Amino acid sequence: MSLDENIYEIRREKLKKIEALGQPAYPRKYNFSHTVPQILAEYSGETGEELEEGIKLVSAGRYIESLAAFTHFKQSAPQDSRPYFYSGMALAEVGRLSAAALELQEAVRLAPGKLEYLVLQASVLSQLKQNDDALAALAIVEKEGSPKLDAAWLKLLAETYFRLWTTDDALRVLALLGERSPNDASVDFERGKIYIATGQFQLGLEALKKSVEKNSDNNPGAYFELGKILYQQNELESSKTTLLQAVRQDQENPDYLHKLGVVCLARGEVDEAISYLQRAEPGGSVSPAIYFSLARAYQRKGNRTQADEYRKKFLVTNSAQREKEDHKQTVDRFIAQGERKLDQGNVVEARALFEQAALEDPQRWEPHGYLAEMLLDSGEVDRAYLHLAKMDEIDPESVVGNYLMARYYFARKDFERARTYAERVKLSRPAHSELRGLLGNIYEALGRTDDALREYGIAVRLAPGRADFQEALRRISDSDQKEHSKAATPKMVEKP
Repeated sequence: MSLDENIYEIRREKLKKIEALGQPAYPRKYNFSHTVPQILAEYSGETGEELEEGIKLVSAGRYIESLAAFTHFKQSAPQDSRPYFYSGMALAEVGRLSAAALELQEAVRLAPGKLEYLVLQASVLSQLKQNDDALAALAIVEKEGSPKLDAAWLKLLAETYFRLWTTDDALRVLALLGERSPNDASVDFERGKIYIATGQFQLGLEALKKSVEKNSDNNPGAYFELGKILYQQNELESSKTTLLQAVRQDQENPDYLHKLGVVCLARGEVDEAISYLQRAEPGGSVSPAIYFSLARAYQRKGNRTQADEYRKKFLVTNSAQREKEDHKQTVDRFIAQGERKLDQGNVVEARALFEQAALEDPQRWEPHGYLAEMLLDSGEVDRAYLHLAKMDEIDPESVVGNYLMARYYFARKDFERARTYAERVKLSRPAHSELRGLLGNIYEALGRTDDALREYGIAVRLAPGRADFQEALRRISDSDQKEHSKAATPKMVEKP
């Protein structure tokens, strides 16, 4: 077997172990799901009293604080899936995508039949652009029967299907929701967005009108989408009236204010347009089109100086945004190509691609993660450390990062530091057999036999099929018995 093939086989084996930590792939992106609070409200009643503290903190929006409660519960019930699930939900809400994905992966591993876990996992994976994994999770949900899900979960399921662009499935789920809750305006709103996205504007218009009929007091998103369609149909008066409702219900939303300003400008109401666009201006750094609309408005007003200023702002911001997106796409492409090369067994080319990605964007965790793992597997521990140190700087809380760092220090025979990193991982992954086996190795190297016995014993219980764990437990048990036997044997003293 060539060196490349050997490294590849080692990697494949290690990946299986790393996946048990909850990492199907290195995540990239996350956007919040508006249905998570609804899910929490409907689902938290099924948990035990032990989790009440964490659940209450999540309900109160104190997400980071809730993690400590869930971590504490994991220590007393390491194979209970619930704290991982709720930790994933909390982490997703604060935008810590990598950690959220890991927690949800562990929840699914511990309770593979939980449909709710799979739906939330698929939602996160779809937002990470891990579409194949998301669809695989949803396939299990459909096989087991998605109609079994409660309303909040069905909403998240429809949202996830839409994000994956499986619009027929999204509409099917929304139809089921509509039958269960015919007066739910959000169902028509979501249906309207799908119709618009697929070019079925008349159906979209009808669905949005139904939505605002069912809920006219707190439905700004539906009014906004409806106003946009009316503007496209050149129904400017109806569009303005509708968008005014959206702005009244969400007064600081820059998208709503911007579109209202554009409609007013189209109606020749320049001063009114400027007033709305100025309120939208703080969102210009994210949506440069706001600056462009302000430039047009001031041009119409005859204020060329202001118009030129906003035109320059638009050009600079838009150019920077495009450059940033192009740069991100370049790095994403290197990473995706590297992953494909790994799957094909081409370690050398994969490594070169990950190195290009890391060089292009040193702050991206993923290529460093791949390179650190590959270098550890091939025994190049010094080179691995360069990437591990960067990973630790970018995300010191990463479970995978800490696990790989523990492996690094163990390979360097710095057992105390290895123990520190491994114990960090144990706080959030107490039921991970590979970690407990590593801790057994570390404690054995430190001469802490009792601790090593405990860790090896737990590793064997968690993974009874692992012969290496059984052998390690047998070895240290025999050694411990010999030491006790030696200590208990009386010494023969010669008589004078």
